[in-house]
Amino acid sequence: MNNSVDPTDPSHSEKDPSDSLQMPSIQIPTKRNTRYAKRKAFLVPLFILSDFLQWVLIYLAISFATGGYNVLTPLSIILPFTILMISVSLVGAYRIRTDFASLRFSSEYLIVCCCAYGIAALALYFVASFGPNPTSSRGIFTASFVIVTITSLFTRRLFWFWTTESRLAGKLLVIVDERFGPVFHRDYEGSKMQSIVHYIAALKELRGKPIAGKGTPSPFVDLAHIIPHLDRESTISYEAIVIAADLNALDTETASRLAVIHFDELPVYTMGSFYEKYWSRVPLEILGPAWPLETEFLLVEHSLYSSLKSLLDFLIALSLFLIVGPLMLIVAMLIMIFDGFPIIYSQPRSGIHGRLFTLYKFRTMKVGSDRGDGYTREKDARVSALGAFLRKTRLDELPQLWNVLRGEMSMIGPRAEWTRLVENYEREIPHYHFRHLVRPGITGWAQVNYPYGASLEDTLMKFSYDLYYIRNFSIRLDAEVLLKTLYVVLFGRGR
Repeated sequence: MNNSVDPTDPSHSEKDPSDSLQMPSIQIPTKRNTRYAKRKAFLVPLFILSDFLQWVLIYLAISFATGGYNVLTPLSIILPFTILMISVSLVGAYRIRTDFASLRFSSEYLIVCCCAYGIAALALYFVASFGPNPTSSRGIFTASFVIVTITSLFTRRLFWFWTTESRLAGKLLVIVDERFGPVFHRDYEGSKMQSIVHYIAALKELRGKPIAGKGTPSPFVDLAHIIPHLDRESTISYEAIVIAADLNALDTETASRLAVIHFDELPVYTMGSFYEKYWSRVPLEILGPAWPLETEFLLVEHSLYSSLKSLLDFLIALSLFLIVGPLMLIVAMLIMIFDGFPIIYSQPRSGIHGRLFTLYKFRTMKVGSDRGDGYTREKDARVSALGAFLRKTRLDELPQLWNVLRGEMSMIGPRAEWTRLVENYEREIPHYHFRHLVRPGITGWAQVNYPYGASLEDTLMKFSYDLYYIRNFSIRLDAEVLLKTLYVVLFGRGR
């Protein structure tokens, strides 16, 4: 009986429990794979042509709209576009499998476009100015660059939503054991992924047994049986292989074969690397006593970006403090009218390296609420009507700008936790103190990816996001947090 699943059948693009019960078959290249390769060869030049036309048309349109004020030369058109094209290609702007709708891509794209603008401006107005021909208007050049950045990013998002092939072609081949298999299955079912999953038992005795109890998939094949058949041809319809199993249990032949596949353009992920790439967090279940020494866990306090970030935090906080000062006065008056005094709520929190500091927020709860439950739950009766609005819009966080100016907090970082809760967490959660490697932030990766914690389980999930942030501490990740924070604020997803 043939249990294979046709990789070209779009009906299997969504999660289907029955798919996980089928034995992964040895696939062969299909006509659709050939068509996809041809389509890729066609679309990459099309992307470049689209970007070039956008740049030329927008540049010329603004030039003519200003009444011929601008100086049009081939150099002023070709040089900036070439620099822009090379820059955006570094973040996958010309790879059609790139997730153009993701905030990660958007943040990287905006960062490289800003860098490209600086390089292009330097080349055009400093280097080229020594030539015999005059250069174009700086204002028109800047406006064109900003508009093209927005339109080219929007074009790629349209392409991502229009085409489904790059997303539907993916299947995951997941190797599971008794320890990590249930964890992966639980987290995959709770995710938004739509890939089809084929499970393989890491050990022969696990074949046919439910991964995570009754009603969950049962691998019909074990790794020892299928590993001799795994090669580039047999895995062509798969997006990746995931090892949700103890790596130390793999024999030399299996590890070597998986390494060959990995270097033959089919990614083979450990459980940790898969979680970081697809779910942007670190699975706490894989952390052992020596984990901080075995990973690329950088002491970010001594990094170049950490020093630059401290300066940026101060400048941004000072600017925002001056800009939103009138708004803060209005909020303070509303609290005084509707909820009375005190207007500002203060509480001891744990900062960088566990140093204590006093955090300031606009009061959103009834006086004395901190003597009860340490968690703020959805529709918490202690939150006032005005306080609920301030929380949703994150206006209650504005006084923390003072904490940033004092150097106690950053604009972006892990949430500053109440000292009473931190004492409990450090006893119950291994490696929890690593959250204190960086300054706590007004917003952060965990805050924009997960709601306020209402239990220890929520705290564990947020901690997994915090570890991801600390391990991947960078300007790219901070830009992604900023974009996602704007989305949360605009759509009122706070609590």
